[in-house]
Amino acid sequence: MFLLPQTPERYLRSARLTSGDNGPTLHVIAWEGERERILSYEVSSDGEIVKEPIAGPWHQAILGMTYDEPPRPASSILEEHSSHDGGWHVQIEHRGDNSTVIVHTDGGQTHRVWSAPGVAACPDIARTVDGAWIAFHHNLREDTLQPDIAKWITLRFLSNEGEVFEPEAEMTDRDRDLDGEEQSFEFPRLLVSEDGSVCLLGRGSHNFWRQDLSSKGFESRVSLTDGIWGSRGRRIAGAFMPNGDVLVAHRERKGIHLQVLDAPKGGRPNLVRCNVDLAAKSSPEKTRTPREGDPMTKHDRITLFGDIQQHSAHSDGVGCADEAYLRARHRYGDDFVALTDHESFLGKRTGPGEWEYLQQVALHHDDPGNFVSIIAYEWTGKRYPGPGHKCVYLPEPGIPIVSRDDVPEGRELVSAVHAQGGISSPHHIGWTGCDEPGHIAAGQPVWEICSCHGCYEYPDHPLGQRGDLHDQLVDAMLKRGHRFGFTAASDSHGLLWHHGECRKRDPYRTGLTAVQATEFTRQAVLEAIKTRRCYATSGAHILLDFRVNDQPMGSELPDCAAFDTATEVVGTSSVEKIELVGPEGVLSHQQGDGDQMVFHARLEATPYVYARVTQTDGEMAWSSPVFFGPAKL
Repeated sequence: MFLLPQTPERYLRSARLTSGDNGPTLHVIAWEGERERILSYEVSSDGEIVKEPIAGPWHQAILGMTYDEPPRPASSILEEHSSHDGGWHVQIEHRGDNSTVIVHTDGGQTHRVWSAPGVAACPDIARTVDGAWIAFHHNLREDTLQPDIAKWITLRFLSNEGEVFEPEAEMTDRDRDLDGEEQSFEFPRLLVSEDGSVCLLGRGSHNFWRQDLSSKGFESRVSLTDGIWGSRGRRIAGAFMPNGDVLVAHRERKGIHLQVLDAPKGGRPNLVRCNVDLAAKSSPEKTRTPREGDPMTKHDRITLFGDIQQHSAHSDGVGCADEAYLRARHRYGDDFVALTDHESFLGKRTGPGEWEYLQQVALHHDDPGNFVSIIAYEWTGKRYPGPGHKCVYLPEPGIPIVSRDDVPEGRELVSAVHAQGGISSPHHIGWTGCDEPGHIAAGQPVWEICSCHGCYEYPDHPLGQRGDLHDQLVDAMLKRGHRFGFTAASDSHGLLWHHGECRKRDPYRTGLTAVQATEFTRQAVLEAIKTRRCYATSGAHILLDFRVNDQPMGSELPDCAAFDTATEVVGTSSVEKIELVGPEGVLSHQQGDGDQMVFHARLEATPYVYARVTQTDGEMAWSSPVFFGPAKL
């Protein structure tokens, strides 16, 4: 194995291989200083770089590379959902909760090869004399035809006559219920040998894999990397050497790895005709709460729900960036979402081209009045006693990342982001720390209270808790006089049970932020978070209005000897109880009766109070606190 190393001065990404008469050429995007360019390297017969690269022109940002030979800087984010070979072109169209894989031939014909109520992405195509192989990944289970969490690669063959086939043999090692850190098989790359056998390359959550297909059927998958948790590249590149061997290239934690592998063999796979349209056996219900039940309508506001922290293969998660938005809107019925990939973590850095790409994808899915995308990233500081991890949310595109490589301290990060008009928020605080010295209420108005890592309201919470930093938790920090509102998010990396750390099989439903917004736009969502007109849930669309002296959650009120509270809940199941919580613990409570509840209580003076809702199914919600008197910190 040969390593083309990256350095602090030159970061490498997006490996691409092209074949030539003298052997393959490796192309990579290099970020140096404030600019990017494509570097092209000749590769020897033993898979090593033989001379200095040919350097392309400088660009301010390169979104990606095209499939031309040699590749050029991509001009569109849609390159992720298309590929071409020998005049044939494959693309994926997304309409609502349905995906369709379409092939355009060099004769001008168009053929559908797969259509289903799931999210398909990242296709590849390999032309042969009698047609073309097509590969793509998707989240539709083969047994129930229902969308799931893990993604797996599917193969189709389109003949020159327009007939659609699939391999007769079942794919081995496919398991959509895998435990542990290594799950999924996605981002395919196809190579077809002269005898017709197929080499399928792809990415798991923390491994790159090879799986061959021939007349003997599918062989077992073979790992090409160490499988250690990391931030790898999304796609593995592959090309044939002049002698028929396979050269692969992929970005690992320390740079671009090159490997020479044996050629696939065994002859052309046996094929059978297949269904193109896969209809779900039953339509999954979206969890969106009806707008007519929203208690905020009488206050001329609207409650919107969203998952504001999750990861893709742009850092240490799975799937492409588009999938986060398609999944949130069309599978879960959420109103907004933020993709918060690590900007610098485990050997991965987000350069200007990748950051521009992620922003353009977010803008592509933004649909005010129907769905909102938030531009965000995760700043990843050192664990406690370091500043821990913070998510950054920005008001608009075009704002540069404040990198942990340049700003390693939390307070400086919060100040810098606040100066940009953005906000920061700490998360999984009982595991990596809350960064108390870095808390600035104006720049960090909210803290994440619940996610796939558990609930960090107080020690030994019934929803579970990763880590044991009990003095870093929400209750401890509120008692010390810090002021912040509550949010929740999944922090999902796309792994079932979050590799054993999560209380639910579906990690995307382990935390949601609800905002009480004036309108259905990105600006209104962020304004509600900034002003603490927001609350957290454990993943359910629970409607909650909490008011003190007729003022909304998140307010700061004058000191008073006594005050009136009003809590209104519309649950997603039966409400077990509402509790009003202050520094001394539960100040008042009322047992539930049905899925709707109104609770009025008069309480004596306290520094802060918030409402906690518990449903009989275990789902919970927490209003942002209302604070009394002048801030003391």
